[in-house]
Amino acid sequence: MIGRGSGFQKRRRNSRLVFIALFLLSAVFYLASIGNDESFKGSRSNIEGVGAKLLTYLTLPVRGFEKLVADAGNRWNAHSENERLKEEVSRLSDTEARLNALSFKLSRFETILNVDVGSDIPETKIAARAVSENDGPFAKTALINVGVKQGVSKGDAVMTIDGLYGHIIRVGNSSSRVLKLVDLNSRVAVISKSNGARAILIGDNSQFPTLSYISSQAEWEDGVTVMTSGDDGVLPMGLPIGIVVTENEIRKVKLFADRNFVDWVWVYPYEPINTPEEDPAPETTDDEIVIDDAAGAESPSASIEEDALEPPLQ
Repeated sequence: MIGRGSGFQKRRRNSRLVFIALFLLSAVFYLASIGNDESFKGSRSNIEGVGAKLLTYLTLPVRGFEKLVADAGNRWNAHSENERLKEEVSRLSDTEARLNALSFKLSRFETILNVDVGSDIPETKIAARAVSENDGPFAKTALINVGVKQGVSKGDAVMTIDGLYGHIIRVGNSSSRVLKLVDLNSRVAVISKSNGARAILIGDNSQFPTLSYISSQAEWEDGVTVMTSGDDGVLPMGLPIGIVVTENEIRKVKLFADRNFVDWVWVYPYEPINTPEEDPAPETTDDEIVIDDAAGAESPSASIEEDALEPPLQ
C-alpha cells in the first residue's frame, strides 16, 4: 500500500510539473505575440522554434493513438477494399488488352498510309518557377526562370499541373516572359472535346476569357472541355484549357489553371509549322530573250518573200 501511494504521489507531482511547464510556455507565446519590445521580438523566432520542438514531442502519443485508430479502420475495410481492387484489376486488364490491339492496328495503318497520327504534344518538358507575376489592369504576364540556355523558344506553351497557363512571348538567356491566357492580347485557337467545334479564345483581362468566332451550327454547352486545336500552327493540339461557362449569354471558359498565384510551371518546347516559302522567279538568259522576241516579231525574210510574190504595179 505504501508503494502504491508513493507511486501515485510521484505521478501526480510529474503531472503538475508538466502542467506548470505548459502554462509557462503558453505565457511566453502570449507575451511574444503582444510584446512591442524590439529586443524581445528579436528572440521570438528562437522561442517559437524551441516551443515547436517541445510541442512535437508532447504530441507524439496523440499522433501514435490516431495512427493506431486509422490502422484499425483500414484493417476493418481491407476485405471490401480488396474485392473492389480485384474487380478494378479485371476491368483494367480487359481495357489494356483492347488498347494493345488498337495500338497494333493503328501502327499498321500508319505504315500502310505512310502517315503519322501521333500526338503533337511534346514528350519532353522543361520545369520552371514563376518568380513574379504582373496582374495589372492592362497586362497579365509572368516571369519564369528559364530561357534560351535551357532550350526555351518564343511561342512555347507553358502549362501548370492543372492546364494551359499561357505561352512564351519573349526569351532571354536565363528567363522568359509568359503571356497569360487572360491577357487582353492573348489569342488561342481552341476546339471542343465533345464535337470538334472550333473557336478563338480571346483574353479580356477578366477571370474568364471569351469564346469568339463561333459558328452558328456549333454547340458549346456548359461543362464542355476546351483544348488547343493547333490550327494556329503555334501551339500543339490537345492541351487542356478549361470548361465552357455561360455569363450573360456569352460563352466563356473557366480555366483549369485559375489559381491566383502559380509557383511551378512546365514549358513544352514545340516546333511551330512554318509558312511555305514562295518559289523564286525562274532566271532567264539572253538567248531565251532573243528567241522570245524573235517569236513575237515579224521575220524580215518573210516580209521580203511576201513582197516578191505580189505582182509589180503597172
